[in-house]
Amino acid sequence: MEFLRKNALKFLEEAEEAFSKGDYGFTMFFVEQFLQLSLKYILYRRYGEFPKTHSFKILFELTKDLSLIDYYKQNMDLFREIELSYIASRYMDIEYSREVAEKALLLARDFRERFYGGIL
Repeated sequence: MEFLRKNALKFLEEAEEAFSKGDYGFTMFFVEQFLQLSLKYILYRRYGEFPKTHSFKILFELTKDLSLIDYYKQNMDLFREIELSYIASRYMDIEYSREVAEKALLLARDFRERFYGGIL
């Protein structure tokens, strides 16, 4: 399941590039993909499987890791905004501000640093 890790990192790179180009919708989409695949990678490493869901709430809870769950709770509003971008980017005509995209990207970077130490 190393492809989860590799793809997650590629999505984070794409988020960085999209942000630098001022494409904030794709920044949000790529951040969502990074976080979703990262959580699934964590779950796979711990339990040998992961669910087929896009819900951050469910994915964080399934880790049973209090620091991850607390992190989700502390950043719940932003995680919800990021999660909604997954759907909005496909089916809605929505624009994201630079500020929202930057917050999402900073959260993704912080997540990688806090929870992936040597994994990602």
